[in-house]
Amino acid sequence: MPDKKTKIVLVNPPQEQTGSLEEVSNVIMPLGIAYIAAVLKKNEFNVEILDCVPLKISREALGEKLKKINPDILAFTATVLTITNAIKVANYLKAILPEDTVFVIGGPHFTSLPEKTLEEACFDFGILGEGEYSFLEFVKTIESGKKKFSEIKSLVWRENGNVIINERKLPIKNLDEIPYPARELFPSLDFYAPMPGGYKRLPSAHMITSRGCPYKCTFCDRSVFGNKFRARTANNVVDEIEVLVKEYGVKDIKFFDDLFTIDKKRVMRICDEILNKKIDISWSCSSRVDSVDLELLHKMKKAGCWMISYGIESGNQVVLDRIKKSITLEQSMQAIKWSKKVGIKTMALIIIGMPGETKQSIEDTISFAKKLSTDVVAFYAVMVYPGNELYEIIKKEGKLLHENFGSFSCLINSSSSKLHYVPDGLTEDYIKKSISRAYKEFYIRPSYMIRQLFSIKSMVDIKRFWRGFKAVIKI
Repeated sequence: MPDKKTKIVLVNPPQEQTGSLEEVSNVIMPLGIAYIAAVLKKNEFNVEILDCVPLKISREALGEKLKKINPDILAFTATVLTITNAIKVANYLKAILPEDTVFVIGGPHFTSLPEKTLEEACFDFGILGEGEYSFLEFVKTIESGKKKFSEIKSLVWRENGNVIINERKLPIKNLDEIPYPARELFPSLDFYAPMPGGYKRLPSAHMITSRGCPYKCTFCDRSVFGNKFRARTANNVVDEIEVLVKEYGVKDIKFFDDLFTIDKKRVMRICDEILNKKIDISWSCSSRVDSVDLELLHKMKKAGCWMISYGIESGNQVVLDRIKKSITLEQSMQAIKWSKKVGIKTMALIIIGMPGETKQSIEDTISFAKKLSTDVVAFYAVMVYPGNELYEIIKKEGKLLHENFGSFSCLINSSSSKLHYVPDGLTEDYIKKSISRAYKEFYIRPSYMIRQLFSIKSMVDIKRFWRGFKAVIKI
């Protein structure tokens, strides 16, 4: 049992999301705060998690819960998309909770814009990058009453009205040393809803088996995990899979890594361990198109992999080169072909509105998506992340339309969604209408719909197909 007096609550704040794709969007467990909670529990601290999204807890209801808990430290997680709402929620709570409640913020957005965030919001402290051990050190400091904040790496704090940014803590080298996420502090997995077509069986859970990305794509956010690839060992990964299967009844896993397949030998070992232990699990992952081959895909399929999401990004080579994706259209075609050959379903992730985009390149991309004929495709408007290369270039050129990141939504038909960037010669309306048209041209094709109808095997499949079809029609 915890013997520390400091009471900590980690919050995933309520989100406001609208648009026809809302009903088919992901509601996933925020593993970032799950890892932080696990480290705190291991060090015998009293920690609770309030994940407002799956339980649809309102700002007011959250306030009432926190009044009863009366935490010493209240920590928030927020992405670029959720930071605006997180600030609103924090400001509301700051006004109704005791004055000595310590408010902390972490996550990708804060890591990219720490000074700006603390200057504009009510948070007392912030944690940069990977938060597990910096936050632990911060909590220990609060517990001790010594308040030697200048000694805590990756801490951002205030002193005499000024924002102080401490030296950044080095990335965690041995990811195996981090305890498994404290999923026991969250609602049942039944409350989390993977997108239709994003799972094979339920319950479904997410895992992260690696951190960091060495690639140079201009549109990616590497602020939290950095540009050096670090991975958990195969044994550590498979041990967590066994925990999910035995303790939570999980039947399907989504590996949430950016680069799950980059280390072929590690993935082969993970697959071998799953097979040797005869674990009954289906799973999916994300991959670059240039980090798979037939041998790897065959082994992945045998070990339970049923779907791979590929970062296709564009169907125009000029656009791909400009965003430094370092892949070719031929590699995309080959990866999809190989995946289909071994029986793994495919999802294409495509971005419209990148620098260099033209009306013709958009047509090329829509045509390429139909030519690939993946099982699922997701078309997104370009998201400008503070701190990434695209953000710096666009801002330097004076082409950043605004910095209200909470107004952006991947649900492009949302009335409140405002793009941060529009390529020269195009308009925001044209980008949004192109994405809407891309969805319709891909999904509402006789060949695609017939293929999907023949793949239906249960009432669950029928409901999934119908929900997706209605969402596409409304775009």
